[in-house]
Amino acid sequence: MNLSFKSHFSLTAVQAELEGDHRIQARALEVFGKREVMNSYLAQFVFGLIAIAGYFTENQSLVFIGLIHCLVDQLVRRNLRIFSRTLAQGEIDRAHLRRIEYIFYGVGFVWAMASWPLAEALDGLRLLLTVVSVAGLLVMANTTCFAPRVFRASVIGFAIGIALATPAIATIPWYLLGGATAAFLIVVQGVGAGTARQLIHMLRMQVERDEALEDHKRTIAALESARRAATRLAETDNLTGLANRFLFMTKLDALIADGEPFSLTLLDIDLFKNINDALGHAIGDEALKAIGGVLATSTERQCFAARLGGDEFGIVAHGGPAHERGADLMAWVNKGLDDLRATNMDIPAISITGGSAYFPRDARTRSDLLAAADMAQREAKKAKRGGHLDYSARLTDTFRRENRIARGISQAIASRSLSLHFQPRINLMTGRVEGAEALSRFPDKAFPGQSLEEIFDVAEKHGLGALLDELVLDVYREALVALRDEHSISLPTSVNLSGAILKAPERMLGKLNMLIGEGLSPAMIRIEITENAIYGRGQIGVIELLDEIVELGFSLALDDFGTGSGTLRHLVSLPISEIKIDRSFVSGLLKDRNKSAIISGLIVTGRDMGVDVVAEGVESEDEANRLRSMGARFAQGYLWSSALPMSQFAEFVHLFGPGARPNLSGAPRTAAPRRSKFQPARRA
Repeated sequence: MNLSFKSHFSLTAVQAELEGDHRIQARALEVFGKREVMNSYLAQFVFGLIAIAGYFTENQSLVFIGLIHCLVDQLVRRNLRIFSRTLAQGEIDRAHLRRIEYIFYGVGFVWAMASWPLAEALDGLRLLLTVVSVAGLLVMANTTCFAPRVFRASVIGFAIGIALATPAIATIPWYLLGGATAAFLIVVQGVGAGTARQLIHMLRMQVERDEALEDHKRTIAALESARRAATRLAETDNLTGLANRFLFMTKLDALIADGEPFSLTLLDIDLFKNINDALGHAIGDEALKAIGGVLATSTERQCFAARLGGDEFGIVAHGGPAHERGADLMAWVNKGLDDLRATNMDIPAISITGGSAYFPRDARTRSDLLAAADMAQREAKKAKRGGHLDYSARLTDTFRRENRIARGISQAIASRSLSLHFQPRINLMTGRVEGAEALSRFPDKAFPGQSLEEIFDVAEKHGLGALLDELVLDVYREALVALRDEHSISLPTSVNLSGAILKAPERMLGKLNMLIGEGLSPAMIRIEITENAIYGRGQIGVIELLDEIVELGFSLALDDFGTGSGTLRHLVSLPISEIKIDRSFVSGLLKDRNKSAIISGLIVTGRDMGVDVVAEGVESEDEANRLRSMGARFAQGYLWSSALPMSQFAEFVHLFGPGARPNLSGAPRTAAPRRSKFQPARRA
């Protein structure tokens, strides 16, 4: 029973429950303040009417009670407003709350004063005032109970007021009045405690709901933050902080869709590979970051800039005049780099070359616009490094020619319209065929007048190089199997690739393993690559791949040696088994002492290092004799044979291969072969 009484009627228990949770107590006090302000206005209105009624009935006690009540209500509102302001700031001003508690002793007392007129007489008006007094306390029970100490103060004040008036109220027996008052106050306290407990339950549910909503909001905010971070990572270049290629292409597509004119400028660092090789990658990174720092401010010029990969950057300029925009941007970038170098000695002296194309003047699609800007940049590099060139009408034929070649390559890959011709490799000491180079051939109608150099360059530029290399390796595998099984020929051969597949190690190794799977000996197969295919973007990965190729048992030849960006140190750093002296050196062998000296030096170097040296493009007996006198062992060229279709090559090998009569006079040489339906162009 005691527990039930405490549970239902104890304001102390309610107060302890509220104080146990600051959030619930703050919300309860907020409700108390708002409701009690409204109640005070209502009470002031009622007792104002009572004062007016007392005035007209000449009842001074009613006027007095009404005026006192109005003044107390004014005091209550003033203090509640002050308290609410501090509560709105998240703080509970307990000193002011205690002041309000004291004020409500007086409020309860004033409500009890409404029953004092019963001491004068027991009539309808005075009974009405008593009812108003009782009702007022009940109303307060539903508002002040949210602040239990204030509620208790009003109940005590009411009890004191009734107790003081009881001796003077002769119209009602004191014991009846006292008992009724006691019972009424117990009911009021019970109603207040019950209402407060319901409010606490409701507020707790609200707090839990709000916490759940806040947790949900925090989760959403965290997910959104993670999404933005992931987007930034996916769209940002880590080294320079600029947009990356993906975001740049997205921006380019959006601008093209809008249809408004803009310029596209591509730029890169001249001889960037040399900076990395000579000064180290850390210095190279400083150069990239320097350009990134300049381009990061491009938004001030209504531009959007990105690092597209390696040392290549792109700038889109929109919202202004298109003419001369590219040249202006290049001048701005160069000035920014000069300013940075003046304050940062770690930035190396660099030059940048750029090319620009304009939408919609030069192209209307993203791929065509990029190709036009790239073409302008390449032409700028040919003219002068560190310059800039706009795409113009004179480049249109070249642009269309490249697009036509790219379409032809795509069709050739899809239809496998490629065959291999074999150019014999001759031992200059014996005059015998001791190997061959497999060269790609396309139907004349597919690429009329185009050399293999141009075809492979366009393939790599348009992202088709690796696919074309894969096709070459497939056809090469089939050709070697046919030579072995149908013609009983097993000679060392090499295959000429563009080198683009070296940037795709898994695909390259997969094709080589297929050669092994056909029972072909890796020791009889040599992969020819150019110096330029090795160096540049992804250089480290390419060199690691070359080591893996050699570990499988294959060997490597460095084609067109001396025409690329390589140096003699590459013979030391790379697992090369053969170097091929380019035709441009051999053709001047008899007249140019410098070229003769270079070839002689390469022959000696190759012999001392155990590397085969093959002279390409030998076309006269005098050249063959001179090479032989220098100690050269191997050569190939039109003196002996052009690249032959498989059947003619097999016949050539049977005539002049192992076991044939030695010939030191420059022969064997076949009669001019019938013109095949395949073009005789060669990559030499």
